[in-house]
This record gives sequence, structure tokens and C-alpha cells, in this order.
Amino acid sequence: MTDASNIPTGEIASYPGLEAGKPFTLGTSEPLIDHCFVLDPSSASSVGPDTRASPLRKLCSFHHPNSRLHLEALSTEPAFQFYTGQYTDVKDKEGRQLFGPRSGFCVEASRYINAVNEERWRGMVTLRKGEKWGSRTVYRAWKD
Repeated sequence: MTDASNIPTGEIASYPGLEAGKPFTLGTSEPLIDHCFVLDPSSASSVGPDTRASPLRKLCSFHHPNSRLHLEALSTEPAFQFYTGQYTDVKDKEGRQLFGPRSGFCVEASRYINAVNEERWRGMVTLRKGEKWGSRTVYRAWKD
């Protein structure tokens, strides 16, 4: 959760209008999402700085029925940021619009937002002398 200024509060809560594990449709203007999604809040205290030995878990999957394209994101990271591109504004050198709002989306495997400032999550982002930092992320794409 974030406060009115979009600063993380440390509370893990469901995202309004979406249910974990249930399909939803990304329309031309809704839903507007720029949020950190947590895979398993109960395991947060056991996530260390190096997750490479952990099993890959599916973060999310997407399917476009007209193009028949599929995309899956898998990672050893405990969370991911999902952004529906509402502020995308890419122009060429002459100022012509190349890509506008919702011309794409972003899935970024991550640790918990603001983890360094939350004692119970700090271990996932704090690296001590002699420790290694690492994770694995796989993006799979195909057409059926």
C-alpha cells in the first residue's frame, strides 16, 4: 500500500479490483496499474540477498487473443512491479508520436518496495561483507 503521496506504507494488501491468480483484461484505458505485487508475504523474512538457488516462480502471464502471442515472467524474486504504461510518451526527433499511453506494459521482478526502511524486510536488500547478491528472471514468449 501507499499513502496519498504514493509513499509505501509497509502494509501488504490486495490491489483494488484485481484478485490474485484470476485473469483480467488490459483494455485500451483500464485498468491503470503501477504497483508492486508480492508473491508470498509469509516468506518475506526468509528472503536473503541471493535468491539464485531458489526455484523459479511464475510472476504473471499474458495472452493476446488476436495476435495469439503469449508472455510469461518467472523469477526467484519475491515481488514484481507491474506498470500498464499510462505515462508512456515517446517521440521521434521531429516530435512525432512513436509510442503513446498504453502502447506497452512493464513487468519488473523485484524485492519489496521500501524494504530497506522496513526492519522485517531489510534482510532481502542488505548485503553484508562476504555475501553475494543475485537473482534469476526468465521471460518466455511464444505464439500459438
